[in-house]
Amino acid sequence: MADQNEIDWIDHYGFILVAFAHMTDWYLAESELQVISDKMDFMISNTNQPYNPDRVAQKILQVINRYEALTADKDKMEALFSSCTSLKKETWFDNLASVLLLENLAEIAEADHKIDETEIHFLKNIADVFGVNPPKI
Repeated sequence: MADQNEIDWIDHYGFILVAFAHMTDWYLAESELQVISDKMDFMISNTNQPYNPDRVAQKILQVINRYEALTADKDKMEALFSSCTSLKKETWFDNLASVLLLENLAEIAEADHKIDETEIHFLKNIADVFGVNPPKI
């Protein structure tokens, strides 16, 4: 597994999306994966990093592999909040970026056309980490 210093912000962003999608109902639906892919594509294409669609797919696979390497639920939860904390430390990651991330998580929650209590609870907890209000879903 990658050292925390080797993980860049896009890895943390993707990890939050994947962990949220899976941990809220322990299933990663195809519709959720599509939203994750769209959001990662948007984030990467709007950076100063070289962009191509293959890079997005590679990043998503790296994130999923990192997530799946964590076998204990407790480890997955710790990694999720560690990624939130790391992302929050980025100089550009302000309240607006926090709200956008939470809106992206809400879209993932809505992707399978049902909102679970767990998704609402996770959104609130992640919003608390970033110091913003969770979106209404």
